[in-house]
Amino acid sequence: MSRLINRRNFLIKASVSAAAALKAPGALMSPAAGRQTDYGSGKNAMMRVGSDTDKLPADIKKQGAFAVLDYLKQRGFDGAFFRLMLDLSPTLDKGELREIRAHADSLGLFLDAGIGWVNPYNTPERPEIRRFGNGDYRSAVEKMISAARLINCTELWAVSAHSIHGDPFYVAYDRFRTDVTWNDQLEAMGKFIAILAPMLRDLGCRLNLETHGDETSFEAIRLIEQCGPDILGVTLDTGNLPLQADVPLNAIKRLAPYVHLTHCKDGILYRSQEGLNQQIRSLGEGVIDWKSAIEILKAHQPDLHLSIEDYRAENLLLWSTTKYRKHYPDLTENEISDFDKLTDVCEKHIKDGEIKGVEEFRKLSFGETQRDASYTGGANFLKKIIETLK
Repeated sequence: MSRLINRRNFLIKASVSAAAALKAPGALMSPAAGRQTDYGSGKNAMMRVGSDTDKLPADIKKQGAFAVLDYLKQRGFDGAFFRLMLDLSPTLDKGELREIRAHADSLGLFLDAGIGWVNPYNTPERPEIRRFGNGDYRSAVEKMISAARLINCTELWAVSAHSIHGDPFYVAYDRFRTDVTWNDQLEAMGKFIAILAPMLRDLGCRLNLETHGDETSFEAIRLIEQCGPDILGVTLDTGNLPLQADVPLNAIKRLAPYVHLTHCKDGILYRSQEGLNQQIRSLGEGVIDWKSAIEILKAHQPDLHLSIEDYRAENLLLWSTTKYRKHYPDLTENEISDFDKLTDVCEKHIKDGEIKGVEEFRKLSFGETQRDASYTGGANFLKKIIETLK
């Protein structure tokens, strides 16, 4: 009860302009109000470090958005990145959403969210979104966009594709489907985004496709140019770049003008009999040149939110195999050479004992204590870099 009272007191005591915005949603839904920002631009702008909420402990997430915000604030994060607006409020209740926004503001936290999948060929994989739209997927997405604008979340996470896992073990990727080509899927995405375009422009919102290991940076840019950078941008997931045949720093340079959200992730590269592989590790322990990456991003988005997503996984880089190489027509021999160089560096660090070997790292526990340390350590790592770039 006390927390609810505190949130309501915050609403009552808010400034006149903020109170007016909360009482008159139409005012927030005007694109003239501008996109979300924390500190403006220019000399006063600054990057902030938050956390993606998808990989947080289940017992925290099940308590809801307020508990997640409290949890992140206690650990020194600057904000929270919820994947879906439905993660904030399963019914998109306006009162609840306003209180969540007010609570985030009272804690000094940024609040990012999204609308999910925009590939009509895989939206059936998210039946809960379709159910929310009473069977109409577009309706559900439009409701999330409207709700996001209500609380001034205008940079929205979106994603293009899935990987489906089964038991007995298999992994199936949308990019390699045989019932529909990847180009057909990209075309369908463009058409769906075009349907949403009038609403996005009217509300001043933008969808930001995650570099999810599906579309390459080249394909993402072509789609942005087709749809318009005012309604389509990028959620940069640094750890996923190698999965989609993108040399990290090269891709970051290409994508930087379009990046409005992030998932900060790192990993090493190593060779196996199958091809090149990635092993996810804590920030600063992999192939990402973070100082250069942040400097590049800062030049385009000085108040960009850097949201950490950390877990443990290994991925075969399928483009490095003979079977899948043909699915990456933009991949050049120069970039393959760059990947080889990055892999050489990682393997030399292992040989010299500077970092743990692949097998040794696999044996390390990644329970809640280790996960928490990796997240907070990663946040401190990024904040130190940001401080040096002021």
